[in-house]
Amino acid sequence: MKCPACFSEIDDRSYRCKECHRICSYKRLLWRYRYIVFGIVALIGFWTVRGYVGRWFANDYDELPEGALVSDATTLSWLGLTDKGWFCEEPHYKGSLLHLRHKVFQAKDVIVFVHGFTGDYVSTWGKPKVLLDDPRFNRNYDFVFYGFKTTFYRDLPAFEAEAAKLDRILTHLDEDYKSITIVTHSNGGLVAMRTLLNRAKDFPSKQPHKIHRIVMFTPLTENVSLTGQPDIVKLLGKQSTDVAQMQANTSSKLVSVKEDLKALLAPQDPLAKARAEAFMKDVAEHIYIINAEGDKLVDVGPNGEKIVSDTVRMLSQLPTLGAPRLVTLRYSDIGGSEEDARAKKSGVKNPAYAHSVVVKMGSQQDFSFFDHFEELLFDRIGTPPRNSAANVEQIRQSTQERIQDTIFDMNKFVVDKNPMVGLAWRNISDAVQAKFKDVPEPGRTKQVEDLTRQTYYVYIFLSLYARMDDLRSRGILSPNDEMILGWKRSWLPNLMTSELGRWMLENNLMEYYSEPMIKDLREAAGATVSSPTPPARTR
Repeated sequence: MKCPACFSEIDDRSYRCKECHRICSYKRLLWRYRYIVFGIVALIGFWTVRGYVGRWFANDYDELPEGALVSDATTLSWLGLTDKGWFCEEPHYKGSLLHLRHKVFQAKDVIVFVHGFTGDYVSTWGKPKVLLDDPRFNRNYDFVFYGFKTTFYRDLPAFEAEAAKLDRILTHLDEDYKSITIVTHSNGGLVAMRTLLNRAKDFPSKQPHKIHRIVMFTPLTENVSLTGQPDIVKLLGKQSTDVAQMQANTSSKLVSVKEDLKALLAPQDPLAKARAEAFMKDVAEHIYIINAEGDKLVDVGPNGEKIVSDTVRMLSQLPTLGAPRLVTLRYSDIGGSEEDARAKKSGVKNPAYAHSVVVKMGSQQDFSFFDHFEELLFDRIGTPPRNSAANVEQIRQSTQERIQDTIFDMNKFVVDKNPMVGLAWRNISDAVQAKFKDVPEPGRTKQVEDLTRQTYYVYIFLSLYARMDDLRSRGILSPNDEMILGWKRSWLPNLMTSELGRWMLENNLMEYYSEPMIKDLREAAGATVSSPTPPARTR
């Protein structure tokens, strides 16, 4: 055989010419190194084919019947988790119970989620992956998603049986964890409260559960509104054959819980007094409630307004560190305007929008800044209980981090948008227009925009101090805290003695803040300016 390039003689078993060193036969070359090629192909096939085979033999979650045992692999795939450290601490039965634990973090505290009557144990919460991937939660808590059959048609005995089942779950968790946090939605709050009230009745033979926090989203505290709303029938679908009966069943359960709660908090003998004191200390003082304006399903007043029972309002007035015990999210802040626009365009209105969206993780892109589920929840539960000093320090640290995140996001919003878009208060517009009313065009428009932008920057800057002022009013931060004193010594005087700061004071553009903060601003306006010394790190 001759080389095709230099025509030199080549050995019939050789693949390269000895004279010009060119490859003459790729076939012989591959055959010479065939074992290496076979090994590479085998490795590629092993990693690819194994994945396909695994998919072929893995059970699809959606095809499994209710109550079926779900494997860990199917569970993680269904939840969209890429962290393989998660596993099911107990057998995962579809629709009934999902208990997730992490091999590395091994948390000593657990969060139990109890859904309402329009969802199930997981879908009610949107995408739990949001919490499972959040280091604030997954480093501190395990997760239990508790499922039960909707209690629309179930009578009081069935309701009591469900509460007893939940109590057994909590009792089991008491054995393995240092504390339990209960998070409920809608009717789930009624089931949880029934469970805790039954436990209180058995005091002292049964001690209260080791509760860290109880956070109830849109719970039933006063009434439920199912009848008289045709859109409710569409929402409930197959369950809507007898809405009046569902209304009566749910109302009867609510009345039983309200009466027992009222009786518990009004003790008539020493034993009842001991029960009430234990309930207040171990349950009531840990409750937080988050409602939604525009909720048409529960706690609806005669004019469609949001109402809360007197008993719950009394509990919400108990002193607390951090977030308030009872809040109602504004309809506009949870994307209500976008929902109204969709309803107008499609002609289909979702009466449960405000009721359910507050817990839909991953579907709250229209929420204002930090009103997402995970932020609302962490503000109320924080890290697990260790000691009071650690809790206060954690609150101070998380507050500082949240302030920095807030100013960054708000600053980006203002800089990226035209300053005239999203004008927050009419007073600002009036004051800016009045200042330049005699300035001729085209310079007037530019000056109006510049002053509006500068005014927004002042509010962004003062949002840090407003947050500290809020913590000071709650007693979390001392009036002599170094962060507050640092601002009062330098940052506030530098701002308030400037021409812009004085102009905002003169036009009452600081009236949105608390009286103590306004007092600080006015004192700063008359102070001697000093060189700024940052009280804490900033972005």
